[in-house]
Amino acid sequence: MTRRLFILAWLLVAPAAANAYQWRADTNTLVLPADGRFEEETLWAANKLDIQGKAGRDLWLLAAHSVRFDGESAGDLRVLAGTAVLGGDIRQNLLAYAKGLQLTTNATVRGEAALFGAAVICEGAVEGDAWIVAKSVTLGGRWGGRVRIHADEIRIAPDTQIAGDLVYTSPKPLAYDASVSIGGDVVQTAALPKAPLRARMVLHGYLFLAALLAGMPFVGFFPDLAGGAVRRLRLSPWRVLAAGALTVLFGPFLIAFAAMTIVGLPLALLLGALYGALAYLSHIVIALWLGHRLLRATGPQTFARVLSSLATGLFLLYFAAALPGVASFIALPVLVLGSGALALAFLQRPAFPFPVPPPPGPPPLPKNPEPPETTE
Repeated sequence: MTRRLFILAWLLVAPAAANAYQWRADTNTLVLPADGRFEEETLWAANKLDIQGKAGRDLWLLAAHSVRFDGESAGDLRVLAGTAVLGGDIRQNLLAYAKGLQLTTNATVRGEAALFGAAVICEGAVEGDAWIVAKSVTLGGRWGGRVRIHADEIRIAPDTQIAGDLVYTSPKPLAYDASVSIGGDVVQTAALPKAPLRARMVLHGYLFLAALLAGMPFVGFFPDLAGGAVRRLRLSPWRVLAAGALTVLFGPFLIAFAAMTIVGLPLALLLGALYGALAYLSHIVIALWLGHRLLRATGPQTFARVLSSLATGLFLLYFAAALPGVASFIALPVLVLGSGALALAFLQRPAFPFPVPPPPGPPPLPKNPEPPETTE
């Protein structure tokens, strides 16, 4: 039953690649062989995953037990698993969370990398900046940008090359071999007090329920605004990004400018309330978009389907925010993209939400008009 459920979940999101996988019953593993390829953005879910083929766009890998990736991803690679061993070629960015996470020596990440786990071992090559949050980190290989590490134990392997700065948070000062090459500065930052993981999960569970309760009337009373924001985010993400950046940056300046005058103080209070509502509703919009992408609901969107998408997206956002270091990593993109989508949807709404009746026409002529009277 577990096997069938996992395969069914994968087939729903990746029907184009349904004939490319192989199921190995002896190891309970779903495998994409080396000659397998799919062009669409795809999500794979199973107990164990072994990906050796090629992905033409973004790739999501979700596994209850383990993930092994030795293929090629032309887009971003996102991994959530119990343990993960990642190699191969990742043409864009990498986001991975696993209790045991390893970036092997043959792994190449052409973009940025964000790695989260209990024990993280990095031996590959990352061309962009990197963020690593774990209990213990072993760092090796080549790094083309700045590396930020937050861990209790950090070990730098010999011959490690870091082109940018190394910023780390650890109780102990960092010691490394003379063969280690660091092009920038080595900076130790103070550690923030950490709340237990269970307490963070409980807190974000309450925040999830509160956001779901606030999102229900929003999508119920303003379906056109919510749907328009999700469509803007899906069809024109770059315009949404620009609009969100302008809204987030210049909103406080506009509020402060209005508050500088006595007559503008009520306007400043009103703009401040609208700005706060926009900032909070931004993650509601992102959750709707994320849930819609994952569930792939087609046809007319009923209120039940919209709530299912909202609950799915909010759960993923708050679960990710409860993990150490993830909240600060996703907060700004969610705020900017969600605010931009809402601003564009509000500005591009119809000028008259209700149909305007046409102006009255001339009175109708009588069917049998009488001839005009003539005088002799």
